[in-house]
Amino acid sequence: MKSRHWALGVLTAALVGAAPAVAAPATVNLRVEGPAGTIWDGPVTTNGHAIEKDHFGPQPCDGTNNGAHPTPGPTVTSTLDDALAWDGKWTPSLNDFQITRIGPDAQTTSKFWGLVLNFQQLQVGGCQQQVKTGDQVLFAYDLFSMKHILKITGPTRATSGKKFKVHVVDGQDGKPVAGARIGVARTNAKGDATTSFKGVGRAVLKATAPQSVRSNALVVRVRKAKK
Repeated sequence: MKSRHWALGVLTAALVGAAPAVAAPATVNLRVEGPAGTIWDGPVTTNGHAIEKDHFGPQPCDGTNNGAHPTPGPTVTSTLDDALAWDGKWTPSLNDFQITRIGPDAQTTSKFWGLVLNFQQLQVGGCQQQVKTGDQVLFAYDLFSMKHILKITGPTRATSGKKFKVHVVDGQDGKPVAGARIGVARTNAKGDATTSFKGVGRAVLKATAPQSVRSNALVVRVRKAKK
C-alpha cells in the first residue's frame, strides 16, 4: 500500500509539472488612428483569449495561431479586443482575423486597417504577434497607402510663453520628416520645430503630415513663468 501511495504521488507531481504555464498579462499602450482623428490612445492590460466575430465560432488569439509561438500569451489583437468594439473576418488559411472595422470606421474596397508594433508594420496577423509590457500597439486606417508612421519626441515640461523644440521622425527608420505640422509650427529638414504655449496646464502635441499616420501624443506640462 505504501508503494502504491508513493507511485500515485510521483504521478501527481509529474502531471503538475507537465501543466502548461499560464502567460502573464501585459500592459501596453494602444493607439488607434482613424481617418478623422485618434480613436484611442492609452494603456490596456491584456492577455490572449478566444474571440468570436463571425459564423466560424470562437477562435484562439493568443500567439499560438498558425504555430507562431509554442505557448499562449497576450497579442496585438487581444489588446484591441480588450479596449474597443471592432469587427473582423476569420481567415482559416491564416488562422487569424482580418480587421474590418474599429469604432465607427470601416474598411473600404481600397482602404484597410493596418497593424503596427513599436512603429514597425506587422508581417503576421495580430493574433499571431505576441506583446509584452511597455510595447506600443497601433492600428492605423489606410496604413498601406501611407509613407510615414510619425513619431514625435520633445520635453515633457515647458514654461508658459517660452519656446521649446520638438522632433519628428518616421518611426519605421528614425529618419527626420520635414514639413510635419505640430499646431501652427512645421518641422524643418532635420525634423525639428519650435513652438510655445501661453497659459498653464497640460498640452497634448501630435504631428501630422501628408501620406503619414498621425504621430503618438507628446504630453507637455506647461508651468507659469517665474518672476
